[in-house]
Amino acid sequence: MRKFNFFCSLVLVLTTTIMIITAGQNLVMRTSAGYTYYFNDTGVVSKISDKYTNSQMSKEITAFMNSWRPDEFQVYEDTGYDLEGIFGKHDSDNMLAVKKMADISIVLFAVSTIITAAIYIYFIRNDFKLVLRKRVAATGILTLIICIVEVILLKTDWGITFLMNVAGIETLPSYSALKSLLGGDFAAMAGIFLLLYTAVILIGVIYLTMTLTKKPRIFY
Repeated sequence: MRKFNFFCSLVLVLTTTIMIITAGQNLVMRTSAGYTYYFNDTGVVSKISDKYTNSQMSKEITAFMNSWRPDEFQVYEDTGYDLEGIFGKHDSDNMLAVKKMADISIVLFAVSTIITAAIYIYFIRNDFKLVLRKRVAATGILTLIICIVEVILLKTDWGITFLMNVAGIETLPSYSALKSLLGGDFAAMAGIFLLLYTAVILIGVIYLTMTLTKKPRIFY
Protein backbone atom coordinates (compact mmCIF):
# COMPACT_ATOMS: atom_id res chain seq x y z
CA MET A 1 0.00 0.00 0.00
CA ARG A 2 2.83 2.35 0.84
CA LYS A 3 4.45 1.71 -2.54
CA PHE A 4 1.13 2.40 -4.27
CA ASN A 5 0.72 5.69 -2.43
CA PHE A 6 4.28 6.71 -3.29
CA PHE A 7 3.66 5.87 -6.95
CA CYS A 8 0.45 7.91 -6.93
CA SER A 9 2.27 10.87 -5.40
CA LEU A 10 4.86 10.80 -8.20
CA VAL A 11 2.15 10.50 -10.84
CA LEU A 12 0.40 13.43 -9.19
CA VAL A 13 3.40 15.72 -9.69
CA LEU A 14 3.51 14.79 -13.37
CA THR A 15 -0.22 15.06 -14.08
CA THR A 16 -0.64 18.30 -12.14
CA THR A 17 2.28 19.83 -14.02
CA ILE A 18 0.84 18.72 -17.37
CA MET A 19 -2.56 20.07 -16.36
CA ILE A 20 -1.15 23.51 -15.52
CA ILE A 21 1.14 23.74 -18.55
CA THR A 22 -1.52 22.66 -21.06
CA ALA A 23 -4.10 24.94 -19.45
CA GLY A 24 -1.76 27.88 -20.06
CA GLN A 25 -1.11 26.78 -23.63
CA ASN A 26 -4.80 26.53 -24.45
CA LEU A 27 -5.59 29.89 -22.90
CA VAL A 28 -2.97 31.48 -25.18
CA MET A 29 -4.16 29.69 -28.32
CA ARG A 30 -7.91 29.57 -27.75
CA THR A 31 -8.74 32.94 -26.18
CA SER A 32 -8.68 36.31 -27.88
CA ALA A 33 -6.81 38.42 -25.31
CA GLY A 34 -3.31 37.70 -26.60
CA TYR A 35 -4.22 38.12 -30.26
CA THR A 36 -6.08 41.38 -29.66
CA TYR A 37 -3.24 42.78 -27.56
CA TYR A 38 -0.73 41.99 -30.30
CA PHE A 39 -2.94 43.40 -33.07
CA ASN A 40 -3.59 46.60 -31.12
CA ASP A 41 0.12 47.01 -30.41
CA THR A 42 1.35 46.38 -33.96
CA GLY A 43 -1.55 47.34 -36.22
CA VAL A 44 -0.84 44.33 -38.45
CA VAL A 45 -4.50 43.60 -39.21
CA SER A 46 -4.74 46.75 -41.33
CA LYS A 47 -1.90 45.43 -43.51
CA ILE A 48 -3.96 42.49 -44.74
CA SER A 49 -7.54 43.75 -44.46
CA ASP A 50 -9.41 47.03 -44.27
CA LYS A 51 -12.69 45.33 -43.41
CA TYR A 52 -11.76 43.66 -40.11
CA THR A 53 -11.02 45.31 -36.79
CA ASN A 54 -8.42 43.90 -34.43
CA SER A 55 -11.03 42.32 -32.17
CA GLN A 56 -12.93 40.85 -35.14
CA MET A 57 -9.78 39.20 -36.49
CA SER A 58 -9.03 37.85 -33.02
CA LYS A 59 -12.49 36.31 -32.86
CA GLU A 60 -12.01 34.71 -36.29
CA ILE A 61 -8.78 33.08 -35.13
CA THR A 62 -10.16 31.87 -31.81
CA ALA A 63 -13.31 30.57 -33.52
CA PHE A 64 -11.07 28.47 -35.75
CA MET A 65 -8.92 27.27 -32.83
CA ASN A 66 -12.05 26.21 -30.91
CA SER A 67 -13.81 24.61 -33.88
CA TRP A 68 -14.28 20.87 -34.34
CA ARG A 69 -12.11 19.34 -37.09
CA PRO A 70 -12.09 22.25 -39.58
CA ASP A 71 -11.13 21.58 -43.21
CA GLU A 72 -9.26 24.84 -43.59
CA PHE A 73 -8.36 28.12 -41.97
CA GLN A 74 -9.83 31.05 -43.83
CA VAL A 75 -11.25 34.51 -43.22
CA TYR A 76 -13.46 35.89 -45.97
CA GLU A 77 -13.94 39.48 -47.10
CA ASP A 78 -17.04 40.68 -48.91
CA THR A 79 -15.79 42.43 -52.06
CA GLY A 80 -19.29 43.45 -53.10
CA TYR A 81 -19.39 40.77 -55.77
CA ASP A 82 -18.18 37.71 -53.92
CA LEU A 83 -16.52 36.45 -50.75
CA GLU A 84 -12.74 36.44 -51.12
CA GLY A 85 -10.41 34.56 -48.79
CA ILE A 86 -7.57 36.49 -47.16
CA PHE A 87 -5.26 33.55 -46.55
CA GLY A 88 -3.54 31.21 -48.99
CA LYS A 89 -3.31 27.42 -48.92
CA HIS A 90 0.05 27.34 -47.13
CA ASP A 91 -1.32 29.76 -44.54
CA SER A 92 -4.24 27.41 -43.98
CA ASP A 93 -2.01 24.33 -43.76
CA ASN A 94 0.16 25.99 -41.12
CA MET A 95 -2.82 27.02 -39.02
CA LEU A 96 -4.23 23.50 -39.27
CA ALA A 97 -0.89 22.22 -37.95
CA VAL A 98 -1.09 24.65 -35.03
CA LYS A 99 -4.69 23.60 -34.42
CA LYS A 100 -3.61 19.95 -34.30
CA MET A 101 -1.06 20.77 -31.60
CA ALA A 102 -3.72 22.71 -29.68
CA ASP A 103 -6.08 19.73 -29.88
CA ILE A 104 -3.38 17.39 -28.56
CA SER A 105 -2.78 19.87 -25.75
CA ILE A 106 -6.47 20.01 -24.78
CA VAL A 107 -6.67 16.20 -24.68
CA LEU A 108 -3.61 16.09 -22.41
CA PHE A 109 -5.25 18.74 -20.23
CA ALA A 110 -8.48 16.75 -19.91
CA VAL A 111 -6.75 13.44 -19.11
CA SER A 112 -4.28 14.96 -16.64
CA THR A 113 -7.07 16.89 -14.89
CA ILE A 114 -9.13 13.72 -14.38
CA ILE A 115 -6.14 11.79 -13.00
CA THR A 116 -5.09 14.70 -10.78
CA ALA A 117 -8.59 15.10 -9.35
CA ALA A 118 -8.87 11.35 -8.70
CA ILE A 119 -5.56 11.24 -6.78
CA TYR A 120 -6.47 14.36 -4.79
CA ILE A 121 -9.77 12.80 -3.75
CA TYR A 122 -8.05 9.54 -2.82
CA PHE A 123 -5.39 11.27 -0.69
CA ILE A 124 -7.84 13.61 1.04
CA ARG A 125 -10.27 10.80 1.89
CA ASN A 126 -7.42 8.73 3.32
CA ASP A 127 -6.00 11.71 5.24
CA PHE A 128 -2.74 11.92 3.28
CA LYS A 129 -2.95 15.71 3.15
CA LEU A 130 0.68 16.26 4.03
CA VAL A 131 1.67 14.35 0.90
CA LEU A 132 -0.39 16.73 -1.22
CA ARG A 133 1.35 19.73 0.35
CA LYS A 134 4.78 18.28 -0.34
CA ARG A 135 3.96 17.26 -3.89
CA VAL A 136 2.45 20.62 -4.83
CA ALA A 137 5.79 22.21 -3.97
CA ALA A 138 7.54 19.82 -6.37
CA THR A 139 4.85 20.54 -8.94
CA GLY A 140 5.53 24.26 -8.67
CA ILE A 141 9.26 23.81 -9.31
CA LEU A 142 8.73 21.47 -12.28
CA THR A 143 6.03 23.72 -13.77
CA LEU A 144 8.23 26.81 -13.60
CA ILE A 145 11.15 24.97 -15.23
CA ILE A 146 8.99 23.78 -18.13
CA CYS A 147 7.35 27.19 -18.52
CA ILE A 148 10.74 28.93 -18.67
CA VAL A 149 11.85 26.46 -21.35
CA GLU A 150 8.67 27.22 -23.32
CA VAL A 151 9.28 30.96 -23.11
CA ILE A 152 12.89 30.55 -24.25
CA LEU A 153 11.73 28.50 -27.24
CA LEU A 154 9.18 31.16 -28.19
CA LYS A 155 11.65 34.02 -27.83
CA THR A 156 14.62 32.59 -29.80
CA ASP A 157 15.07 31.88 -33.51
CA TRP A 158 16.37 28.36 -32.92
CA GLY A 159 13.49 27.73 -30.55
CA ILE A 160 10.93 28.84 -33.14
CA THR A 161 12.61 26.61 -35.73
CA PHE A 162 12.45 23.67 -33.33
CA LEU A 163 8.76 24.26 -32.60
CA MET A 164 7.98 24.60 -36.30
CA ASN A 165 9.67 21.29 -37.04
CA VAL A 166 7.80 19.56 -34.21
CA ALA A 167 4.43 20.94 -35.34
CA GLY A 168 5.10 20.46 -39.05
CA ILE A 169 4.83 24.16 -39.86
CA GLU A 170 6.24 25.37 -43.17
CA THR A 171 8.33 28.51 -43.63
CA LEU A 172 6.06 31.04 -45.32
CA PRO A 173 7.06 33.50 -48.08
CA SER A 174 7.29 37.21 -47.31
CA TYR A 175 3.99 37.94 -49.11
CA SER A 176 2.05 35.50 -46.91
CA ALA A 177 -0.93 37.10 -45.17
CA LEU A 178 -0.49 34.79 -42.18
CA LYS A 179 3.17 35.74 -41.85
CA SER A 180 2.20 39.41 -41.88
CA LEU A 181 -0.50 38.77 -39.29
CA LEU A 182 1.18 36.38 -36.83
CA GLY A 183 4.84 36.68 -37.77
CA GLY A 184 7.27 39.17 -36.33
CA ASP A 185 7.21 39.31 -32.56
CA PHE A 186 3.94 37.43 -32.07
CA ALA A 187 5.64 34.29 -30.70
CA ALA A 188 7.63 36.34 -28.18
CA MET A 189 4.45 38.09 -27.05
CA ALA A 190 2.69 34.73 -26.78
CA GLY A 191 5.53 33.58 -24.51
CA ILE A 192 4.79 36.44 -22.12
CA PHE A 193 1.08 35.59 -22.02
CA LEU A 194 1.95 31.92 -21.54
CA LEU A 195 4.13 32.78 -18.55
CA LEU A 196 1.41 34.95 -17.00
CA TYR A 197 -1.38 32.42 -17.53
CA THR A 198 0.73 29.54 -16.21
CA ALA A 199 1.80 31.50 -13.14
CA VAL A 200 -1.81 32.44 -12.30
CA ILE A 201 -2.99 28.83 -12.71
CA LEU A 202 -0.09 27.53 -10.61
CA ILE A 203 -0.90 29.99 -7.82
CA GLY A 204 -4.54 28.87 -8.01
CA VAL A 205 -3.56 25.20 -7.69
CA ILE A 206 -1.26 25.92 -4.74
CA TYR A 207 -3.96 27.97 -3.00
CA LEU A 208 -6.59 25.26 -3.57
CA THR A 209 -4.22 22.58 -2.28
CA MET A 210 -3.40 24.54 0.86
CA THR A 211 -7.10 25.19 1.47
CA LEU A 212 -8.08 21.54 1.03
CA THR A 213 -5.26 20.24 3.21
CA LYS A 214 -5.24 22.75 6.05
CA LYS A 215 -5.49 21.31 9.54
CA PRO A 216 -8.86 21.64 11.26
CA ARG A 217 -8.97 24.37 13.90
CA ILE A 218 -9.40 23.36 17.52
CA PHE A 219 -9.67 26.85 18.98
CA TYR A 220 -11.43 29.76 17.26
